[in-house]
Amino acid sequence: MSSTPRNSPIQRADSVRLPPRVPPIVVLALLVAVLGGVAVAGAPLIGVGSGPGASGSIVSASVFAALCALTVPAVAIGACRRSPSLAGALLAGIGAMSLGVAILDVQLFVDAIDANRLELFRPISAGLINAGVGAYVALIGHGLLVVAGGLGLVVVHRESERDGYGSALAAEYDGRSVGARIGTWPTAAAIFAAIAYVLALFGPAFDSQDPIFLVRPLVDSPAASALGAGLVAVALLIVTAAALTSISSWVGAGALVGAGIGALSVSGTRVVAGLAGGDRIGVGVGSIVGALAAVAIVGIGAAVPALAARRESRAAAEAEPTSAQRGTDTKSARKAATVAQSRAEQARVGKLHNVAGALGVIAAALAAAGASLPVLSLPEGVPEPSILATRIVLLAAGVLLVVSLGLFLPGRANMIRPVLGTLWTTVVMGAAAVLQPVVIATDVPGVGLGIGVFVLGAASVVAAATGIALWLAGTAEREDVDTSVDYAVNRAVLVVGGIGGVLSLAGTALPLYRGERYSAASVGDWPWGINTWGQLLVGVAVLVAVLIAPRARPARAKALLIGSATTVLVYVVSGPLTSSRIPDATVGVGAITAGTGLLLLIVAVLLVRATQSSAQAGKQ
Repeated sequence: MSSTPRNSPIQRADSVRLPPRVPPIVVLALLVAVLGGVAVAGAPLIGVGSGPGASGSIVSASVFAALCALTVPAVAIGACRRSPSLAGALLAGIGAMSLGVAILDVQLFVDAIDANRLELFRPISAGLINAGVGAYVALIGHGLLVVAGGLGLVVVHRESERDGYGSALAAEYDGRSVGARIGTWPTAAAIFAAIAYVLALFGPAFDSQDPIFLVRPLVDSPAASALGAGLVAVALLIVTAAALTSISSWVGAGALVGAGIGALSVSGTRVVAGLAGGDRIGVGVGSIVGALAAVAIVGIGAAVPALAARRESRAAAEAEPTSAQRGTDTKSARKAATVAQSRAEQARVGKLHNVAGALGVIAAALAAAGASLPVLSLPEGVPEPSILATRIVLLAAGVLLVVSLGLFLPGRANMIRPVLGTLWTTVVMGAAAVLQPVVIATDVPGVGLGIGVFVLGAASVVAAATGIALWLAGTAEREDVDTSVDYAVNRAVLVVGGIGGVLSLAGTALPLYRGERYSAASVGDWPWGINTWGQLLVGVAVLVAVLIAPRARPARAKALLIGSATTVLVYVVSGPLTSSRIPDATVGVGAITAGTGLLLLIVAVLLVRATQSSAQAGKQ
């Protein structure tokens, strides 16, 4: 009896299904990540601190840090065959966080006793501490993780060009962002967790009673430590935003998990070290909040595929017509369903606009109230000093109030929303400018914080919440946009606006005015004051906005640039409002630089308007 292909034990070679081949770039990224993780994990064993002032690390903290460094490469290896994009996103997430940690490693070579890295070594005396071989190994390990993250981005980019990337179980979710797929509450939770982690970095990492182990706040830390922590904060915010705006749930999940574990390697390690540090070293509040926020980010990231699949399955089931509907389905019925869905989306966007507007109004009201209330608690009979920075708060509050009210105008909210995209940072800048002299004044016996400081703190939190609500509203707006229309990058706006954004950022880093002995806040004064951080927040927000504008729809681009220009204007005007505190004050290089950036942003607005006019004329 002759055998057939169905029952023959011999099969053709091309009918055998082999496991999917892992792309070489993925293999390279995983190899680099493993080497980096092993180097970071093994650094304490080699010896990071040498000299009479150093002892070995706290073992439990070293083990925890090693687990964080090795977990992401291990998970990426397990996922590389099924989903190379997931593996790449995992590496990209932890790679972004490792850049800041690598800068933290640099402190080991500058002044190791101030590094506060108990997972690497513990200072036991004020004697000399030199960076050992393990310090170089740790720095190289984090550098390799950064390289692996870059390779992971390349992997994600290549996977995004494949057919089916960004597809969903329900057609209405095809090509939509991760934030839209998982829903408002998980998205908001991820954003709030990222912001909580950033704020936690400003809190105390340890509670130390050890005279050798000194713990300083972030704003008073050595340069390498402050810069490294700042990069960790910025990286987490960027990765969180990128993950939630990705159109692939697996990429979003990988990025959040990778970044969350990277964040946990900083704050979580400090928690473990503080718990095992003995009687004189305990856990700081900042580390506890940071670790909880990092765990939340990892948890949300791990749940992204399940959350997205549940919503997509529900939408697919609702879209599946019944047998009765199949017989009566008509073109008019389908059109009515489309109209109803569009109206529902518009209602959701309108609700988000109202929320953002309400938060903006509340932030403005709180800011104005805080600036009007006493910011210092003084002994009886001592007059309240004049804090000129309250003028900045009042200006920022007035501008924010006027623009926020525009979100309640019917049919205008979509155009006004981008204007607010950067304006909320001016309230935070003003509050920081008030807080700086207040903190200095509290060093005087009998002087404490006044009620106005707490109100300004609440205003800053609500202003940040306004920014989050604006981002959610913008994401919801884009869900209703025809993505088949490709808006070309306006190169003229990119160049002019980009230069304006860079100059604006430089202006916030330089003094607005200076005198013979004193000057306004700038990055040249170390350690940076709270007011310097507030100014840099404004500069970074403006730069990000002007880089987004050339890729946005023309109307939104113009509004975004107008908001950026207004933000820079508030910053520039803050100079004359406060310069009288220095009798011989003259215009500083920061005012000139930021003013030039402001002019270029105005030119960019005019370029966008000219492009709009040309496009409309071409249609006619």
